[in-house]
Amino acid sequence: MKYLSFCLVWVMAFVLSSGSVKTSLPSKGYYPGEMIPDIVLTDSEGNYHNLYDYKGKKVVVNFWATYHAQSRANNVQLYNYLQSNNSDVEFISVAFDENRNVVERTLTLDRLESISQFYEMSGTGSEIYKDFKLNEKFRNYLIDENGVIIAMNITPEDLKTIL
Repeated sequence: MKYLSFCLVWVMAFVLSSGSVKTSLPSKGYYPGEMIPDIVLTDSEGNYHNLYDYKGKKVVVNFWATYHAQSRANNVQLYNYLQSNNSDVEFISVAFDENRNVVERTLTLDRLESISQFYEMSGTGSEIYKDFKLNEKFRNYLIDENGVIIAMNITPEDLKTIL
């Protein structure tokens, strides 16, 4: 009888505690199949552009920072691939550095002066940084003409397959 009571108490405790566990995974940014939100981007002259201005075109949005070597390398590789393949895909580069001069010098060193470069001068305090959960790592997104994310964390090899 004691054994049965113990088992019943244990089962009840388990059932009650399982009700407090979330059944879905916590949201961490945006993923393929989801609509990308409209974000406001700031260019080098301080003008604002909406991501939705690119609707009707395929777009690669690359989030990066000068202090993050892998994201910087991805920025260069994706841009160079899209340029060399005469792709009809727009490339948008978004830097999360608080010093625009550092970004501009980096773009010159990387020979990317002519790209569609946007700045998040608040760096890691930016709403975009928080909304896309970039504290995990910088990402890039391939977005279709309707604003749906096709793929994320793409490489030039991925683009060869997808496009």
